[in-house]
Amino acid sequence: MVEEEKRRKQKEIQTKFDLEEANRFKKAFHVLNEIAKVEAEATFNLGENPDEEITEVPDGLALYPSTAQITVGKRYAFQLRIDTKIVRHGAVISIACTCPKVKLETTQIRLAPEDGSGIIKKYVALKASEPNVQGVVRASTGAISKESKLFVIPEKELLLDQGMIFQPESLTLRPNRPRKVYLLVYIKMITGGSVIKLSSDNNAIQLSRAEILVNEAMAERHVVKHEIEVWGEGEGQQAMITAECEQFIALLEAHVQTREEPGTDRSGMFSEPLFDYEPDPPQRTRYSSETGKVSIYCNFPSVFHYLGEGSKFKKTLSAQVLVADLVAERCFYEIARKKVESSESLINPGAKRDKIELFSQELSKKYGRRVHEALVDQSLLSQSRLVAQNELVHV
Repeated sequence: MVEEEKRRKQKEIQTKFDLEEANRFKKAFHVLNEIAKVEAEATFNLGENPDEEITEVPDGLALYPSTAQITVGKRYAFQLRIDTKIVRHGAVISIACTCPKVKLETTQIRLAPEDGSGIIKKYVALKASEPNVQGVVRASTGAISKESKLFVIPEKELLLDQGMIFQPESLTLRPNRPRKVYLLVYIKMITGGSVIKLSSDNNAIQLSRAEILVNEAMAERHVVKHEIEVWGEGEGQQAMITAECEQFIALLEAHVQTREEPGTDRSGMFSEPLFDYEPDPPQRTRYSSETGKVSIYCNFPSVFHYLGEGSKFKKTLSAQVLVADLVAERCFYEIARKKVESSESLINPGAKRDKIELFSQELSKKYGRRVHEALVDQSLLSQSRLVAQNELVHV
């Protein structure tokens, strides 16, 4: 019993982070959460069905659609169609937008053999920061240039057809924690004095009010913004919340997420990793969407080789590099999976796994160095390089 208690204490000490190590993990997971916030964001596909077969691309390059309307703050994607018989591998396609209020995520695409042959598709993602502007999105390579017109319209333009909308239109709730949403009402269609009935189709998810009396005096530019609180109990519960007034209707999807583990304080998709000492783990890492933690299985043979018994070598340079690789690999895969599963432009289930793996590799190429710089002690890395350099000089 004494020996068992000693081993337990030793493991407890070894799993705790000292200040220097804790700062590295804090910095790294801040970086990873920022990456997830940008990259895992849902994308609204402006093109046609992405699985539709395209048999011809005039001039070898096409940007679809030729015109599009978008709103502020959402991520949209044009479809870039390329015929590799005309635009060859190795070609560089430049992407630009004439409107400074529209930010392109990618300004250059280089065609590589791994992109495939024949007619292939790429996606040009963008986001607008200001309404009531317009511009031209242009894709060009060599003498070939294709354009699409882009119009950024205010969110309230949607009200011209619907009369009222919820903002946001979907909501994730923590158990028994109220959240605010807004019902935007266009008073030129739903006039002052009208009564809007509110209801939830699930008693587990409740509203702060059952009806709204439209007050025209509160309108700004013909739109009234009514605040509503929504809360729910029961993990996994879902509801469709409805606002009705005569022939007008607005819908809000709400669901209650799984409760987080006690003591967690999550501000993003990921939180600090967990070093797990399961005797015979089936894999090197695992991710929990409930807690946001990446578990590193220290007794997995290739991990144990570097971390040692009870992770006693985890502050060595080789162990730090391995942990950085494991964390980055798992987090990039989870970001890619979330992106693919939520994106409207990637819906073919047969190709889902390949798409996740491809996007995961793209994230690794784009952000992998940043994660390693945060997770690996850079002074230790510099010392190691200096020793190696001196050894080369003496040789």
